[in-house]
Amino acid sequence: MDEQQVMGLSLSEWFKYHPPASDERKEAHARINGAAINFAETVLAEVKDDKCREMAFFAIQQARMFANQGATVDEIRGQE
Repeated sequence: MDEQQVMGLSLSEWFKYHPPASDERKEAHARINGAAINFAETVLAEVKDDKCREMAFFAIQQARMFANQGATVDEIRGQE
C-alpha cells in the first residue's frame, strides 16, 4: 500500500525522528532555540502574572518546536 502524502511528505516522514545532520540545520536549530530562550527570558522579566507567563512559555515552546520542525521539513524536501 502506498503511503499517503500529507503536505508534500509521506505520513511516516512527519512522525520519524530526523536528527540534524547538516551543519546548516544544526545552525538553524541553534538560532531558533536561542531566539526562543531570549524571548522566554524577556517574558520572565516583564510579565508578572503567573498564568499569563505560563501561557506565554507554552506558546514559545510550541513556536520553537514548529520552527525547528520547519527547518527539518525544508531540508527533507530539498533532498527529494
